[in-house]
Amino acid sequence: MSRRATARSLPGAVFGYALTLTLLVCLNFVALHALPGDPLTVLLGDATLVFPDEALRARLADLHGLDGSLGERFLRYVGRLARGDLGWSLSHAAPVRDLVIQMLPWTLALVACASVLAFVLGLGGGVEAALRHGSRENPWILATLAFLDSIPPFVKAILILFVFGLWLEVVPTAGALAPFSDTTGLARALELAHHAVAPVATLAVHETSKLLLFARGTTLALLSRPFLTVAVAKGVGPWRLRRAYLAPNALAAVVARTAALMSGMMAGAVFVETVFAYPGIGRLAVEAIAVRDLPLAQGLFLVLGAVILTLNLVADLIVLRLDARG
Repeated sequence: MSRRATARSLPGAVFGYALTLTLLVCLNFVALHALPGDPLTVLLGDATLVFPDEALRARLADLHGLDGSLGERFLRYVGRLARGDLGWSLSHAAPVRDLVIQMLPWTLALVACASVLAFVLGLGGGVEAALRHGSRENPWILATLAFLDSIPPFVKAILILFVFGLWLEVVPTAGALAPFSDTTGLARALELAHHAVAPVATLAVHETSKLLLFARGTTLALLSRPFLTVAVAKGVGPWRLRRAYLAPNALAAVVARTAALMSGMMAGAVFVETVFAYPGIGRLAVEAIAVRDLPLAQGLFLVLGAVILTLNLVADLIVLRLDARG
């Protein structure tokens, strides 16, 4: 793709994701008002029985932006979002925005670490698998990768928890820190890293098989290129062939693929955080649904959707950049 074509595609990609985000905001608003019954009763559930006084109900409706006509409610809702106001959590008695600020970094760190691990394993393993194409091991490699890819993330999480946490007891089974931990500095960092091993490994394993297959296909395409044929004819050794020719040329495509898979990791983090009782926005969303905290669930749904859209946009921008270079 030429630079001019890339320049034309860029505004289209940004506009497409902006439109999707707008639809997500509208869907989040309509979801509450489409449910049968009074929106305030739907939002607060049984809590409205504690507030039979009409004046108090009016104050609650004003607090949650549920007074006035439907159009006025929507404009007030959009205005609150523009100010960063995601509502008020009933179960935590705190602004949803504060809970998101507190929990989102945990999930992003989990996804970032898993992405780096999956990228390293996927790129290295994909190059190696491509070089073994046609060997006796090749069918077993493909079958193993297909099997790993077919296992849902929550099943992988349960297996890792049981084998490495409960049976071998080499990783913690819950939380980001030990109960009543008072460690500081380097000791605290090591404790955080130790507790993150199992959740990160679960997310990474789930996406590594996809990346490895992708890197394998990319490397196989490279092996037929003339410059590699010349390199082999010149006597370039296997290690240098991997390090200086195959991996660097497959790098850009695998980076773009990793960025695209990160949005899937955000969804997988919901299951992983729940299984390992790990703090994060995914576990918070499950808890919000369990206690019927609709304002919190609405806010988290919107934030998760926005983060996933952002990751997909970044992946598309990387692909456009690579196409322009190519």
